[in-house]
Amino acid sequence: MKMKKKIEILPLSDYYVVAVKDKDTSELLETFTLNESGADMLKLFCQDKDEDEVTAEIATLYETSIEVIKPDVYKFINHLRDKGIIK
Repeated sequence: MKMKKKIEILPLSDYYVVAVKDKDTSELLETFTLNESGADMLKLFCQDKDEDEVTAEIATLYETSIEVIKPDVYKFINHLRDKGIIK
């Protein structure tokens, strides 16, 4: 996925804080929190991996099937699109 914004993911205790910044100016646009699996997915998207690659890697990482994880990845993609983070 192509990122529209610059993303920084910072671990904090039981969750992660995501700082969304403008790609050109690095101005902080917003922050939000994610659980560990959401942070893992976002890190993979930041590596320009597509939906299928992220789904496969997350399924392997969490030792589950692609069919189980695919709806979560799809939902997360829609969340990132709604926030204007990915294209």
